[in-house]
Amino acid sequence: MAESVAKEAKLVARHAGIYGLANVMERAVGFVMIPVYTRYLMPADYGILELIYLTTSIISLVIGMGIESAVSRFYFDFKDERSRGLVFSSAAVGYGGFSVVVILLLLPFSKILAGEVLDSSDNALWFQIALVTLCFSFVMPIAMAYLRVRQQSTMVMVTQVLKTLLTLGLNIYFVVTLEMGVTGILLASLIAAAVFTVFLMAYVLSRTGLRVDFKLLMDMCRFGLPLIPSNIAAFMVQASDRYFIKAYASLSLTGIYSLGYKFGTLVHQFVTAPFIQIWIPRRFEYFGRADTEHIYARIFTYFCAVSVMGGLMISLLSREVIMIMATEPYWPAYKIVPIVVLAYIAFSFHYHFNIGILMTKQTKYVAYINIANGILNLVLNFIFISRYDMWGAAIATLICFIFKAVMTYHISNRMHKIHIEWRRVATLFAAGFALYFSGIMIATGRLWLDLGLKILVGLSYPLVLYLMRMFDDSEIDRVKQIIRTRKLSFD
Repeated sequence: MAESVAKEAKLVARHAGIYGLANVMERAVGFVMIPVYTRYLMPADYGILELIYLTTSIISLVIGMGIESAVSRFYFDFKDERSRGLVFSSAAVGYGGFSVVVILLLLPFSKILAGEVLDSSDNALWFQIALVTLCFSFVMPIAMAYLRVRQQSTMVMVTQVLKTLLTLGLNIYFVVTLEMGVTGILLASLIAAAVFTVFLMAYVLSRTGLRVDFKLLMDMCRFGLPLIPSNIAAFMVQASDRYFIKAYASLSLTGIYSLGYKFGTLVHQFVTAPFIQIWIPRRFEYFGRADTEHIYARIFTYFCAVSVMGGLMISLLSREVIMIMATEPYWPAYKIVPIVVLAYIAFSFHYHFNIGILMTKQTKYVAYINIANGILNLVLNFIFISRYDMWGAAIATLICFIFKAVMTYHISNRMHKIHIEWRRVATLFAAGFALYFSGIMIATGRLWLDLGLKILVGLSYPLVLYLMRMFDDSEIDRVKQIIRTRKLSFD
């Protein structure tokens, strides 16, 4: 049993590590460009950019029909490669053509979108660029899902690295050299999305063939359709606070909050996202085998350990890092980072808890949970943001993500028993909270010294867990074996 857990954990860690590096590269543009954006964009411009991205994301959720989730789920319903390839070719060709038509129909409404969201129809060009980018953004995730289910994690990483380099170069050229501001950032995203969508689709279709099974496509759409209101409601929880802050405060505070939110989601981007890219398809494949529940529980514990340590480091260092990277008007953004970090760790739990819902294909319950959560979020945003601006937004997000995790666990557990190592998970969080509240007391008055001391506090997390007797004998022996193997390889 222990060997099975170790083998599965090693496989997940290897692929998640590669996906993590790919995510680092994908998100690198946003963070490498922060010193540039905060010098070439005012907080209000940063807020405008965020609202454009959020609005087009809502549109993508409506048109998306949950197709990305559907292809990953339906892939494992077939055993032969030809049928599995048909799943992806049907989605890419059939759905891709549909999405292009819908976007073309939406382009004439760009002025209305600009007037409603940005209070000025003169900015319609920004929405036109963003909508065209969506055409490519709909299809590219299907190609990436194909690579993930086939465990081609290295190609995923290489693609993300090249896409990042292109996007970064275009951002610097448009924003710094040509001083195009928001327009330049949007154009950079459009060009990069177009280039790599064409490349990836050519690669995938060369292996699956240019085939469309409309019955299969309709089955995937029926699987994904209940996810549309669900995904919209889920996205409302993640995005509606920006609209409330704009309405109750200002575009400038929207920009400041958005920067802090970006740092808070790092734990999701660099821990949760790469993990679920490999674990979700592996979990479907592994379901029903011997030792499945023990492996699920132990993988969740390991995931929590990495998430808490990552969240601890982000929360401890956010103040100093934002002060180094951004100009002074953006500095208050650090205040909401720890709350957003904790919210996204809670949010990540639903990816583990939803196994019963997905395996029984009862996606309607995902919709029920997300819609209830979306309504709760709107109520909390109305109450909290009107009184406490960005503090209220962060707290509302935390409450809603905890609610989602609890409801997902409660419903899914009735369909399939979920095993969790609750004592060990509680120990992980207790150690993380203790180190966080110890670390934020550091204030020498010297920025770089504070940064160094906080890094040491965060890195002490594994030692604290060891002193709290978190690890069992088999895990300690495994670590010793890894250390001995690494030592021999260097000798």
